[in-house]
Amino acid sequence: MTEDLREQYAADDNLRARIALHAAFSINPHWAEWLFDREAPGPGARILDIGCGPATLWRANRERIDLSWSLTMADFSPGMIEAARHELGERAVYVVADAQELPFPADSFDVVLANHMLYHVPDRPRAFAEIRRVLVSGGAFHASTIGRGHLAELDALVPGWDLGRHAEAFGLETGPEQLQSFFADIRVERFEDGLAVTDAEPVLAYIRSSERYHGEDLTEARKAVQEAIARHGTFTIAKRQGVISCRKP
Repeated sequence: MTEDLREQYAADDNLRARIALHAAFSINPHWAEWLFDREAPGPGARILDIGCGPATLWRANRERIDLSWSLTMADFSPGMIEAARHELGERAVYVVADAQELPFPADSFDVVLANHMLYHVPDRPRAFAEIRRVLVSGGAFHASTIGRGHLAELDALVPGWDLGRHAEAFGLETGPEQLQSFFADIRVERFEDGLAVTDAEPVLAYIRSSERYHGEDLTEARKAVQEAIARHGTFTIAKRQGVISCRKP
């Protein structure tokens, strides 16, 4: 991982600022439940969550966690691992690990999750090979990610910000082809949503939370959001996200 990313995710403050915008203004607020429905396995499954962050998926679905599951939370950031531990306690095992070099034996897991993180991985083929290695034959791999046009209106507020680079690195349109050499039965499901923002401050907090923000003046961004809210009642932002699912042959 790059030094910028290590700094960005040393703790969960930046991620929480981004989550807060979605939590407050999403038109369809059921993303975590929708994703859980698609990623949750049957009873007794051994589950590895790579890049687990502060265990957001599990926190949102705490009452739906099957007690028969064996959960392993992995993240390259010790700070994120501590945040996940705070959420789940003894319910999971916690490992500081890089997706490109997983410290687990072959055939260790029935399900591997990688939610909104693969576009950060420098050597994705290496990570895919590792994920395939630790999965049992027939095991499921689920990777949530964004698609082209995700948060386009937000991206336009900051010249050169280029949020679209993530969708090109590993997105709903670009991810399936990258997975073809490693997995079978690849399918994409999209979640219909958007943001209807009524307050400029959470938008600016989101921008400041990015690794690409280096103290630039956001006066014009604030003005654009406030003018849109005054004119239309909301500042509308497109969301394009979903999950790519596949299995180890």
